[in-house]
Amino acid sequence: MLFKLHPDTPKFQVFVLLNQELIYFLNKSIKQKTFGKGLFSRKLVGRACWSNVKSSPKKNDLTRDKFQKLFENLKSETEATREQLHRIVVDNQDLSSFFLTPNPALLGFLHQNTFNAFKVLAAHLYGATKDLQPIIDAAGGVNIHEHFEAFRTDTLNGNICKSCGMEKLAPFRANIGVENQWRADYDHQLCKSKYPLFAVHPDNLIPLCDVCNQDAKKAKDLFVAEDTSLRYSFYPFTEEAHSYVSLEIENLRDPNPSVKVSWNTSDSILINKLDTWDNIYEIKNRVEGEFYNLDQIVDNEIQPESYTEFEHEVSRKARAISDSTLKSKPWAYWYHKFFCVLDSIDKDAFWERSKFVQSMAMDGGDYILSVQATS
Repeated sequence: MLFKLHPDTPKFQVFVLLNQELIYFLNKSIKQKTFGKGLFSRKLVGRACWSNVKSSPKKNDLTRDKFQKLFENLKSETEATREQLHRIVVDNQDLSSFFLTPNPALLGFLHQNTFNAFKVLAAHLYGATKDLQPIIDAAGGVNIHEHFEAFRTDTLNGNICKSCGMEKLAPFRANIGVENQWRADYDHQLCKSKYPLFAVHPDNLIPLCDVCNQDAKKAKDLFVAEDTSLRYSFYPFTEEAHSYVSLEIENLRDPNPSVKVSWNTSDSILINKLDTWDNIYEIKNRVEGEFYNLDQIVDNEIQPESYTEFEHEVSRKARAISDSTLKSKPWAYWYHKFFCVLDSIDKDAFWERSKFVQSMAMDGGDYILSVQATS
């Protein structure tokens, strides 16, 4: 994460309750011989999960059906294995500890059919069960739309993606109620297809922008690199990357100078986490792509008519930026970092190169127009 989450970020109580119900079910499944109502708690959530069943063979399986298929597969495992599964889920509720010592093969002891049934249930709990009204009622009446609006308030996390700082979580529309506002998808930091035990863990689900969640991350594993080696990742509630990021302007006098992103730490664990963050969300490629044309960036941002104005505006944009701006303006962090770098280099050389490139472009344009006029 570029910025850690605000410490007062509210937990989505629907996920809290569903996570508790899943743990309850796994515990009851250790000894119980047949699938029945006793596998579910007597609370509103347990009753809602039991009651949510398909009404005919042609209907898609609902929550109870998904639980039943997991139970049937658990019965093919030994009692010791069922106890192990329950113990692992209970012992790994503190996600900060899991991020500190990750174990991607946590459920490797399960038969593949059992794991697949667990995965299907996990996806259904997140995708459909969370929207059951009795469960929302049990969670104080706060549904996922209301939780999202609370999450992105300016006094907490703001409407900018905490992972990249580049995109809004979702546009806010005037004259539209909470239920009909657009919202960001909740990203599973530990993807539910590989870590189904965390599918509805409230600390595992974080709203991210579409680019981070759908285009960049997809189903990438935070803790397993492409070469299958173990890697580490920032824990979003307590860790952040922004202090360890550097921007440099390379080839300043060339026709096309470029911005390069690098890490300003020698700590091997931090570098590993920064590399993971970059790999998961394509941070370097996105930033370096944004600043592909530096002359256009300068023209768009300050539109200088003289070197004096250019120098003054660059220095102004390099001044300290408030947290409220970082939370409300896309790319604010990255543009501020760019202008800080631009303010620290030989601005006169940058200006002269920029004016030379622009004059060449104008001369080329005049030449093309003159050729067209005589042809």
